[in-house]
Amino acid sequence: MSRKGDVAAFVTMAIMWALNYPLLKIAFQYEPPLITLFFRILIGGVASLAFAADTLQSLKGKRVHTLILLTGILNSFLFMAFWFLGEETESASISSIIIYTFPIINIVFSYLFLNERIIRERAFGSAIGFAGLILIFWDQLAIHFSMGIILLVLAAVSWSGSAVIYKKYLNAIDARTVNALQFIYSLPFVAALSFLAEKVTAAWLSPVFLGTMLYMGVPGTAVAYLIYFRLIRKYEVSKISGYFFTVPAFSVLLSFFLLGEINGIPIYIGFALIAAGMYIGSMK
Repeated sequence: MSRKGDVAAFVTMAIMWALNYPLLKIAFQYEPPLITLFFRILIGGVASLAFAADTLQSLKGKRVHTLILLTGILNSFLFMAFWFLGEETESASISSIIIYTFPIINIVFSYLFLNERIIRERAFGSAIGFAGLILIFWDQLAIHFSMGIILLVLAAVSWSGSAVIYKKYLNAIDARTVNALQFIYSLPFVAALSFLAEKVTAAWLSPVFLGTMLYMGVPGTAVAYLIYFRLIRKYEVSKISGYFFTVPAFSVLLSFFLLGEINGIPIYIGFALIAAGMYIGSMK
């Protein structure tokens, strides 16, 4: 795609992911976190297979499949399990702030494991962007030490680890193939944990729950992650990391347009800081 196409794809991905945070709270009213996770991965895996049907036969070699399995465990299983369990006890705003320490962790991991330079502008831009993110949620900020916070931090670390593995070892593989197989390979682990730790109820038959899972599974997972892998494949991890602060920022905008929530001046200052951080981070 062209640069403009990449920007459009990123914005689409960010909006799709932004909706997942408030929708997750709705889903928790019907089923517990790990059961919700199972439905998301199941639907996301089936949808991803449909996109990748013509690419799977060309993938050969145990090493490649093992690396995709590891990517799935870090990205689909551990990341989402830690996130869902953490958000069960923490607010959606706190969850998004901690999960989106991901760009900062990415810069460190890309330096340690991918030999990408820590460019001053990118590091400074990410710091400004994260400050803007905190300002956006300032009035809801009540971080306290808890197991939920620890789980959310582990989620961010696990997500960053999967990005490193994909970029270092799977960059030459069709993104559709990796995207589909990471969900399929992680599904047994998700199912085992989900049904051993929690009990599914008849609430999953609710149209609201099924509709929420359909959105989170198809556009919110299968499509969004396909865009994500393609962008990670094309650009340096540290180069695009700062742009991920737009995801929780979009969640605030969507709440304004869809729910009529009033935003104060600090929120708009936060948006300005995120924009400034992205500009500074892209200077080189």
